[in-house]
Amino acid sequence: MKGRKSSASKFDRKEFDQRTLSAAVNLIVYGCHVQKYNKSNRKPISRLYYLYEEDMDYLQYLHAGRPFAQCRIPLLDIIELREIPTTESFQNLPYSRTLQITFASKKHTILFNTKNERDLFWQGLQYFIDVAEHNLIRDIKSTNDNPNIEQITLKQIKGMLPQLSITKQELKNLFNQYDLERKGYISSSDYQDLLKRLMNQDFVRFLFDRYAIQQMNKSEFTKFLTNEQCPYQKQCEDAFRLFAKQDGNNFSLSFLEFLNYLLSTYNQLFDYQKTQIYQSEDYPLTDYWINSSHNTYLMGDQLTSESSIQAYINAFQKGCRCVELDCWDGDNNQPIIYHGFTMTSKISFESVIQTIKEYGFKYSKYPLILSLEVHCCVKQQDVMADILKTYLNDNLLLLPDDYKSSEYYPKLNKLYQKVIIKHRGKMKSSLQYRERFISITPINIIPPAFEESDSPDVVKRPSLSIQIDQQLNTPTTLKPKSQKAFKRQDHGLPLNQYKNTINLYQIDEEMKPNKIIHKTKTETTLRPKYKILNIETQFQFDAPNPRCQMVQTPLKVDSDEDISIDKAKKEKAESLKMSSITALFGAAIKQQIRTVWEISSLDESKVNENLLEFHRKYFTRIYPSGSRVDSSNYDPIPAFNSGSQIVALNFQTNDMPMLLNMCKFMENGGIESGYVLKPQWMRSEGKKKINEFTTIQLSFSLSLLVGYNLRQLNNQNAKVNPQIKISIRGLQQDEQNNKPQIATISQNGLNPQFNFIYKYNIRCPDLAFLVFEVLDANKTFLGWSAIPLSCISYGYRAVQLLSQYLKPLPKSCLLVHVQKH
Repeated sequence: MKGRKSSASKFDRKEFDQRTLSAAVNLIVYGCHVQKYNKSNRKPISRLYYLYEEDMDYLQYLHAGRPFAQCRIPLLDIIELREIPTTESFQNLPYSRTLQITFASKKHTILFNTKNERDLFWQGLQYFIDVAEHNLIRDIKSTNDNPNIEQITLKQIKGMLPQLSITKQELKNLFNQYDLERKGYISSSDYQDLLKRLMNQDFVRFLFDRYAIQQMNKSEFTKFLTNEQCPYQKQCEDAFRLFAKQDGNNFSLSFLEFLNYLLSTYNQLFDYQKTQIYQSEDYPLTDYWINSSHNTYLMGDQLTSESSIQAYINAFQKGCRCVELDCWDGDNNQPIIYHGFTMTSKISFESVIQTIKEYGFKYSKYPLILSLEVHCCVKQQDVMADILKTYLNDNLLLLPDDYKSSEYYPKLNKLYQKVIIKHRGKMKSSLQYRERFISITPINIIPPAFEESDSPDVVKRPSLSIQIDQQLNTPTTLKPKSQKAFKRQDHGLPLNQYKNTINLYQIDEEMKPNKIIHKTKTETTLRPKYKILNIETQFQFDAPNPRCQMVQTPLKVDSDEDISIDKAKKEKAESLKMSSITALFGAAIKQQIRTVWEISSLDESKVNENLLEFHRKYFTRIYPSGSRVDSSNYDPIPAFNSGSQIVALNFQTNDMPMLLNMCKFMENGGIESGYVLKPQWMRSEGKKKINEFTTIQLSFSLSLLVGYNLRQLNNQNAKVNPQIKISIRGLQQDEQNNKPQIATISQNGLNPQFNFIYKYNIRCPDLAFLVFEVLDANKTFLGWSAIPLSCISYGYRAVQLLSQYLKPLPKSCLLVHVQKH
């Protein structure tokens, strides 16, 4: 079984070699002296951080002014590990030696002595976080399995805490109800009674006794799975091997081990087989939903929050395959990324592309779309294109020469490791530019030889020519820095090395280029389809100034079109370099004549189910309304229902829309994919429409049986009255015909027994979600989960509840029974 990659760190367990892991574990176990910083006090404080060895569930630190028990961080409460953000508070710290630990609503910012020490501590901490997350429910080796033990102590029972879902104080109070004489132990029969009260296991015990007596052997366990769970044969064998206990030559399950299986990750309501990559990849990219992010660079709101490359790393660790870059002009001709005209911080475009190069295909081999919102001048757009080609050149998908005849976008299995640039460029310019300036060899330029003069500021008119043997490689302007030598900007060839020239400023007749360079004071553009007749007036030498200047003089040309600079500005002039590497071109949704290489962007308010036919062949990207300055998300269900491929959400906001998005893309590989194949009727060959779902396609009943450890994350000891809300999301008629159901239990969050049964009739199960929300009676959040109906498993299943940060809640789940009719 593949472990879940935590979103808490950029390190993965699979990267740990044994030597590094050993050093990392030793460092965090024995402790590390660091400097702790906070915003209210710029002066650092020396601290010792180490792993609390009693149960390995806490990161402990020493603080002279606080009780020992209050100076610890529960590992399962850690939300994120990262280098510090580049903000004013920490701008002078060496970020490569820093680590920021975010847990609950707090942050610890610490500085290590060396980068290597930081990395080892980070890896060691991540390792123990992963261990804690993968052991949310541990095997119980209960003293119940040993009939020779007559006396059972409180310490022995504490070993069952992860399974029993109870605090130490609650367990102690319950233990004292049996240990009336305070002897420190209870009898085996009292222990059985205590265990029954804790587990609220009447129904589960009945289920166990139906198939076994005291111990369940392999054949009995297989019979239970076959009759109740309908699993794959290999899944039966794996489950028994993992949970059974060996007694001599025999393997069997006790009741507690059976319960341990029922609540484990091997028995989740979300079908384990469908969390693996299983769908066909032999379809056009338009036939898939793509896990997509909006304003990916932001860590918070749209007005004042931090822009960070860590936000891109976080998105990739959540399976995102379409990220957004808002590009603006920066200083020193270096483009930047931020939310324009706001107080959000700025990061360089190049640093983001470097991060994409490193992390873009670290978790998934499938194509990555870069959605560029470009506000840069043409000059800096050219810089962007150069950066993209420098870092991603081998990965870039280019527009094919026969793009007009393409019936569908390329298939998913043809696009492994490909980067698709989405930009508003022009397809025609893309091919023309590539033809003239990319797929050819550099030019050979024969420069004028200047005659030296006594005066450094005077140069005589040259009597020589430029001979061009090949076609131009990159548009540029000749601006020599001295009278002795000058360089061509694009490839830096020294021009004073060439001699023996011939005719004055002649271009070889065999060349006959159809484009020439036209330089103005502001920018360089290209005039397409020119035939050069005479370019003698292109160069002008004005003594005593020795510099060679390009001047705007009349050109004798035959032109099919004339694009003025003013007109280009009005139309947000596009860089031809950028167009040449673009593979998804922006187009208005109303554009009638279009190719499959174009994409339309729509505000959330413009989404409707009538776009389904359009989406069978063409792309759209749906994005949040501009009024969502708090980075809240819109409901993605209507966009999914319309067939839109790119439903972009604010990944930094953990709300219900983000929960639905995350659970949708758990299917077909989770973060290892990021692509989910649409149902057949929604794909390019399909013809069915949304309004044609008039009959019931799926009927099933769901029994809510028992809850475990339904508690407030920040107040574990608070008494709760859990309220379970179960609802259907999907087509509007399915939501209307299956109203949300609510079950409430008073004064019991430890192990409430519900025994509620709900029946559902679904017209379009392909688009439906089953959503669980767990709240206290006062609406305090306790947990939630969502599962696509196409991915549910039938039988007795566990529903792992997630925190408000969309991470698994330790020991918190629901036990349900789902039966198909």
